Amino acid sequence: MPAIMLALGYQLQASEVSSDSLDHIQLEEVIVSGTRAGVETPVSYTNISASEIQKQNAARNIPAILQNTPSLVAFTEDGLGVGNTYFRIRGTDATRINVTLNGMPLNNPETQEVFWVNLPDLSNSLQNIQIQRGVGTSTNGAGAFGASISLQTTGAQSEAYGEASTAVGSYGTFLSNIAAGTGILDNGLSFDARFSRVFGEGYVRNGKVNHTNFYAALSHYTDRQLIRLSYLKGVQHTGITWEGVSEEQMQDEEYGRQYNPAGEYYDDAGNRLYYDNETDNYYSDIVQLTLSRELNRRLVLNAGLSYNYGYGYYENYRYNRRYSDFGLEPQTIGDSTHTRTDFVRQKMMENDFYVANVGLNYIDGPWKLTFGGMYSYYDGDHFGKLPWIKHSANIPANYEWYFNVGRKSELNFFTKAEYQLNQKLSLFGDLQYRHIDYRFSGMDDDLMDLTGDFTYDFFNPKAGISFRMNDFNRFFASVAVGQREPLRADLKDGIKGGGVNPIQPERMIDYELGYHYEGAGGTRLSANFYYMDYHNQMVQTGKLTDIGYKLMENVKDSYRAGLELEASVPLWEDKIRIDANATF
Repeated sequence: MPAIMLALGYQLQASEVSSDSLDHIQLEEVIVSGTRAGVETPVSYTNISASEIQKQNAARNIPAILQNTPSLVAFTEDGLGVGNTYFRIRGTDATRINVTLNGMPLNNPETQEVFWVNLPDLSNSLQNIQIQRGVGTSTNGAGAFGASISLQTTGAQSEAYGEASTAVGSYGTFLSNIAAGTGILDNGLSFDARFSRVFGEGYVRNGKVNHTNFYAALSHYTDRQLIRLSYLKGVQHTGITWEGVSEEQMQDEEYGRQYNPAGEYYDDAGNRLYYDNETDNYYSDIVQLTLSRELNRRLVLNAGLSYNYGYGYYENYRYNRRYSDFGLEPQTIGDSTHTRTDFVRQKMMENDFYVANVGLNYIDGPWKLTFGGMYSYYDGDHFGKLPWIKHSANIPANYEWYFNVGRKSELNFFTKAEYQLNQKLSLFGDLQYRHIDYRFSGMDDDLMDLTGDFTYDFFNPKAGISFRMNDFNRFFASVAVGQREPLRADLKDGIKGGGVNPIQPERMIDYELGYHYEGAGGTRLSANFYYMDYHNQMVQTGKLTDIGYKLMENVKDSYRAGLELEASVPLWEDKIRIDANATF
C-alpha cells in the first residue's frame, strides 16, 4: 500500500545510556527470555527490533510487517494488509504457529490461531519480535508445530515524551496515532499510553475497515525488579471479504477484479443488491501483570498473570434460505405459507481466557538453565441470533437458534539447559510436558448436538549442538519433537462424521542443520536445512459424509523439507542495507 507518513511530535532523550537504564533493559529482557532463543541456541530464528518494525509499518497488521522474513508468506483479504491478514511459515498455517505476548499465550485455545485483525495497529506497541522456525524452544500455549512468534510490548523510556503521527494511503486508508509517557520518574514509576485509529475502504468491494487500538502500561522499576500492569484494547469492524471468487466472477462488469460476493442478494425484480452491514466485528481486552526480579547475581525470576476477554460476531445476509435451517417452522402470513425467506444472521462468540506463568533463569559459569510453568483456563460460548427475518409471523426478535460452550485447560512445564563446553562448543537440551483437558457441549449452528470430552498428554524433548568456528562463523544442529492436539473444528467434524475417522493428535520430529556468518562490517549470511517428519498430520481428504460434511483425516506419515538462505549486506557505512532471503 503506497503511504505518505507525516509525523509531528517531540521526544526528550538522555544523551548517554546510564547504568540504571542498562539494568532496566535487562529486566525487560527477562520477561520474554524464558521462551526465546539465545545467541548460541541451535535453532533457526530471526530477531526484529523496534526500528525494523517501524520501517515496515504503514497501518498494516503483523503478518504484512513480517512478510520479508525467511519462509514466511503473508496474504491479505482486503488487498492492503489492514483487514484480515494471514501468514504461513514453511507452508505451515497459522493454527500451527505459537504466538506469545510478553511470554503469555495469545493463540485462541480452540482455534489455536491469532486473528490479527482483532489486534489492530499492534505493531506500534511492540519493542521487538522473535520468530523461531520449526519446533523451536519450548514455549507457553498452543503447540508450536511449525513456528513460534514471541512479541514484546514497549517498555518505559528514560525521559518524558509525546508523539503523534498520521499515515495516508490508497483506497481511503488513514491512520492516526498519538502516544505519550512520563519517562521513569525519581520514584521508579512510569506511565505510557498510546491510542490509534485506522479506517479505509479496501481494494476489494466491502473491504472497509474501522479499527481502534489503545495501549497503556504502568511500570515500577527498582535496581533489581520490574513490575508492570498493562492493558491492550482492540476494536475492529471489518467488511467480510473471505468468500472466494471464480475466474469468471473476476470479470464482473461492475467491479471486475474487485468483485466480492459477500452480502449479495436479489430483489423481487431480479436486481442485484448488496447488504451494507456484511461485517466482522470484535472487541478484545488483554490485561497483563508481569514481574521480573533479580533474586541474586545468578538467579532471575519472571512471573505473569493474564486475562483475555473477547466478544464478537459476524453478520451475514442469507438469501432465500429454509426456515428449517434455523430450526424454525414454515411461516404463514395471510394466505401465503413460506418455507423459505431471507435472513440476517449473527454468529457470535464470547470468551474468557486466564493465564498464570512463572519462570526462573539461572546462569553460573558455563551453565544457563531455564525453568518454566504455565496454567491456563479458557471458557468460550458460541451462539447465533437472527436480528431480521423477511417473513416472520411469530418468531421472537433476535431469535437464538444455537448455543454451545467450550471449556479448555492446559498445564505446561519445561526446563532448558545450555552448557558451554569450551569457547567453540555448546550443548542444548529442552524437556517439555503439556496436559490438556477440553470439553464442549450444546447445539451447533447446523442444529446437530456437540458433546465431547478430550484429554491429551504430550512429552516434547529437544536437543542440539552449536559449534563456533571463530568470531564470524557458527554451525548448529538440532532435533526436536512437537505434538499438537486437534482443533475444535477437527473434533466437531469427527463427532458429526459419526466417529468413522476418530481424530488423533499430530506429532512431528524436526531436524535442523544450520550455518551463520556475521562479519565485522555487519554483513550477515545464513543457510539452514530442515526436515520436518510428521505422524498423523491432519489433512482434508475431499471425502464427504452422507450428510455432506468434509472429512479431515490423519495421514500416517508425511514430511516437509527445505533450504532457507538469508543475506544482509550494509553499503556506504550502513546508510543502505540490502536484505534478501529465499526458501527452496
